Formats: sequence, C-alpha cells, structure tokens
Amino acid sequence: MKKKSLQKMSRLFASAVLVGTMCLGNVANVNAADNNGPATWKPTDTPEAAITVEYKMGNDVVTPANDVKFTFAKTAAPAGMNVSDMPAISIANVKFNAGEDEIKDTTATDIKVLRKQSDNFLASFKTAMDSSKKMTTGEYVYKVTSTSTVTKAKTNDVFTASKAEYKLNIFVAQDTNGKLYIKGLSIINTKTDAGADNTDGTKVNGNPGTTTGGIESNFSGLKFVNEYVAKAGSVVDPTDPIVPDPEDPSTYAFKVTNNVVNPKDQAGNFKYTMTVTKPAGITTADDSYVYFVNGAKVSGKYGEAVTFTLPAGKNMMIRSCYAGSKVTVDQQGVANWTATAKTMFNGKADTSTLTAAVGKNLKVENKTLGQQENKVDYTNTYKDIAVTGIIVNNFPFIIMIAIAVVAFAGIVAMNSKKRMNRR
Repeated sequence: MKKKSLQKMSRLFASAVLVGTMCLGNVANVNAADNNGPATWKPTDTPEAAITVEYKMGNDVVTPANDVKFTFAKTAAPAGMNVSDMPAISIANVKFNAGEDEIKDTTATDIKVLRKQSDNFLASFKTAMDSSKKMTTGEYVYKVTSTSTVTKAKTNDVFTASKAEYKLNIFVAQDTNGKLYIKGLSIINTKTDAGADNTDGTKVNGNPGTTTGGIESNFSGLKFVNEYVAKAGSVVDPTDPIVPDPEDPSTYAFKVTNNVVNPKDQAGNFKYTMTVTKPAGITTADDSYVYFVNGAKVSGKYGEAVTFTLPAGKNMMIRSCYAGSKVTVDQQGVANWTATAKTMFNGKADTSTLTAAVGKNLKVENKTLGQQENKVDYTNTYKDIAVTGIIVNNFPFIIMIAIAVVAFAGIVAMNSKKRMNRR
C-alpha cells in the first residue's frame, strides 16, 4: 500500500515538473518575443542604442539633401542629484546627400523609402559617467526630438519633418567594484510623427540593426519619419489661370497630344480617359490637380478617372501634380483609324512605339510621372479605302474573258484575210 502511494506521488511529481517546464518554456518564449521591452546589460557589456531616420518620397523623385539633428533634453535625475548634472548626450547628425539613394528600402515599390541609422548615442553617456564625480545609481530621464534641414527643389514642394518625441529611461547601477554601469534602457514613444500625443505609451526597441536592404526590421525602432512631396510641372499658384506652354516642358507635369495623319474629310477628334494616382503614403491634404484641354482649365481628383476630347493637333496638359504619381491614359478607338504612341517619362523617351489595330483603343498604363518631362504623343492615321468598281475576287475571270475576246478577234481577222487571198 505504501509502495503504491509512493508510485502515485512520483507520477504526480513528474507531471508537475513537466507542466512547470512547459509553462517556463512558454514564459521564455513570450519574453523572447517581447522585443520592445527594456534592454538590459551586465557590467562587462557595451550598451548600444541608435536612432533611425526614415525619409519618404515618390518614385523617380531626385533625393533632396536632408540634415537631421537630434536633441536629448534632460528631464529627471535620480533622487539627490540635480538635473543639470546629468550627462549631456550627443551624436552626429544623420545626413542624406542630394541625389543619392542610400540606404533604399528594397521592399518598397509604390514609393521611395530611404533609411539611415545613427551612431550609438549611449556611448557619450557612458563616457561622461565614467569621469563624473556627481553621478549616482538610479534612473536618468531624457526627451529625444529631431530637427531637419532640407533644400527644396521647387518652392511648391512640401517637406514634412517628424514631430515625434521619445522618453528615454537610462538605468544606472553599481558593480561589485563600486563602478557605475548602464544596466538598462527603456524607450517610450510619447508623440507621433504628426505631433499627436501617444497615450498608449508604445515601447520601442532602440537596439541598432544591420541596416541590410534598407528594410525597417533591420533598423532601430527609435525612429523619426520625414516626408518630401515633390511637384512635377509649373510652380505657379493652382488658382492662376495661366495656360502651360506645350513647347516648354517646365510649364507642365504631363502632356497628351493628338497628331492626325491623312484625315481626308474626317474631323480627327479622339476621346481619352485618364487617371492620375498620387504616390502611396502621401499624407498631404491636397487631393486635386489642374489640367488644361485645348486651353480650357479643368480640375481633376487623384484616383478618379477623367475624360476629355482632343481635336486634331491639340493637347491636354496637367500643369502641376505630385512627382511619383502613376498615370494611365486610354485613347478610344475609332473605325478606320489606326493609332500609335510614343512616350517619354521623367525625361527618358521610350525606344519602342505602341500600336493598336484599326479601330481599337490604345492604352498607356501605370507610368510614373517624374520631375522631368512627361508626355504621350498619339499619332492617328486614317485608312482611306479606294473604291474602283472591280471586284478583286472576280479578276481572274475577267482576264480570261478578255483573252477570249482578243483570241476571237484574231480568228475573225485571220479568216477575213484568207477570204481576201482566195479572191
């Protein structure tokens, strides 16, 4: 009886150990997955933390120079220590050079995203701590913000700097030798890039990443997002009635021309459907653009199709729109007309010519509007069919009849000659 009780207790203990192990395993997994928790270090470790700057703009936009500076404002010191005696934290600016795309996110397709990562900002804190006579153990609190200096390509381009704020809690402890060391770091996002209060207290991971491929997950989670919205075309006020000059590409963002060949007595008018979609992720409030059809001003909305008709030799011009926008133009087919099109986007002419069968539509689809010249030149040719009165399918029979008539006439002539000779 006693033996059975011992066996039962052994089985219960083994089960408890197994369950406990599984629970510990689950806890370990949860903690391992919590990448946004406070970072911790031992006295022998080298604490590291960095800042990411994300720089967004439309595809084919030439990168404007952007110099980003960071400020670490002293907020709270451990008990018994003055805030003014806290170490000053400083790091080098993050700079994006004009015309360069480093480091570009290889996974972003609808928009150009560049990311750069700062140096280790805890290094300056540690250097000051190692030589300080006033520092003590406890929690050091800082507020981190950024400022950006950008050189605009055009006056009506829009740059939006990040207004994000972060709260840094740096935990300082003492090792067995009495030396201070950085034991932990907590980073809380207190304001969004738009400047709104982040009431949920989102924690982020400031560990430096590999920066491989420009992919977000390979960068520090402490980040500031800047957005540059470039405009293609004229810099005039959208309310200005000035018509773009079809001979001056700097006055328009996009042009469609209807060239007509051999119209005979045809009008040569063609109908078009056009859709302009602004770059993904653009947050500016401007959702409309202005275009001119045969000199008449019209307003269109991004993402919505518009239709217009062009007489022979006339054009449609968008005066200004977001660079990096996608455009699709579809020319409606007309019976007895054939269409071809030559395209140029961002100043680069396509070497091939688009063609359509007689009477069919010809679409130029999903092209990116760059900061340089963008245009589509349609050439429409009227196929005149001459009516001769002769049915081509019967032509062989007509030839045979003609040969027979000639042969008959020859026979008659020969017979007449023979009769004359007999006389």
